[in-house]
Amino acid sequence: MKKKWALITGASAGLGVCFAEYLAKDGYSLVLVARRRERMEELKKRLSCDCKIISADLSDMTEVERVFEEISSLNLQMVVNNAGFGHCGPFLESDVQKELNMIDVNVKAMHLVTKLALLHMCPQNNGYILNVCSSAGLIPAGPYMATYYATKAYVTSFTRGVAEELRRNKSNVYIGCLCPGPVDTEFN
Repeated sequence: MKKKWALITGASAGLGVCFAEYLAKDGYSLVLVARRRERMEELKKRLSCDCKIISADLSDMTEVERVFEEISSLNLQMVVNNAGFGHCGPFLESDVQKELNMIDVNVKAMHLVTKLALLHMCPQNNGYILNVCSSAGLIPAGPYMATYYATKAYVTSFTRGVAEELRRNKSNVYIGCLCPGPVDTEFN
């Protein structure tokens, strides 16, 4: 049997580390993707599985494409689309570049990772994609976090739409969205 690989974005901290630990115990080989290579190297030492580390800034879509080029020969069975960040503060005072980078990571990178994963998984008719979102994606509002809430609303709506398309096509590829409330991570 071919090794089954799981790709985890945002794998250098928080939920990304938790997913890596869980999937390693479940028999997956891992592709860990984040900006902070040294943190992924430390994680790799603690895991009892094969790990491929790819340092990438997912706010740059060419970096997302590079990740998939590097793993094109792997038996990719799972993607945990976990990379993301938020910012808190009055909208009129917040840094526009930080907001645009948040949109690039939380929306555009998640979108492109999902597309590239599905292009790999749909022809083989199996695989799992988990888009890590937030309860913020389920509720309107978000004063002082308007951009963050908006990016997470995109993730939930997008994931629901793609899931329905896969269901209608009777695909064995699964896509879902995890929407936790506050979690004790570096984000908080």
